[in-house]
Amino acid sequence: MNKVIAFAGLVASATAFAPTGFTPALRSGATSVSMAMDKSAKAPVITIFDHRGCSRAPKEYTGSKASGQDDEMMVKAQSVKIAVSDGVAESVLKDSLSVMHK
Repeated sequence: MNKVIAFAGLVASATAFAPTGFTPALRSGATSVSMAMDKSAKAPVITIFDHRGCSRAPKEYTGSKASGQDDEMMVKAQSVKIAVSDGVAESVLKDSLSVMHK
């Protein structure tokens, strides 16, 4: 049994790292999906509200109630423009390049 598991692991790792001529369909010129980098500087921001046991009345959610513990919890997802100064960007680049192996 152990020989079968070892052989299966060997085949799986060889398959995972084998060079192939496969090109993902999204990168072909015939599709309408653009692989261009989004330069809007927007990123998803996820906020989790957990008011379980809190005496403050939740005001963030205005929908219908579930009549249970879920009424005191909410997840909010939004797309926000992330502003980063050039100084911070240069500092991160400098720090990243200093630890990279040549």
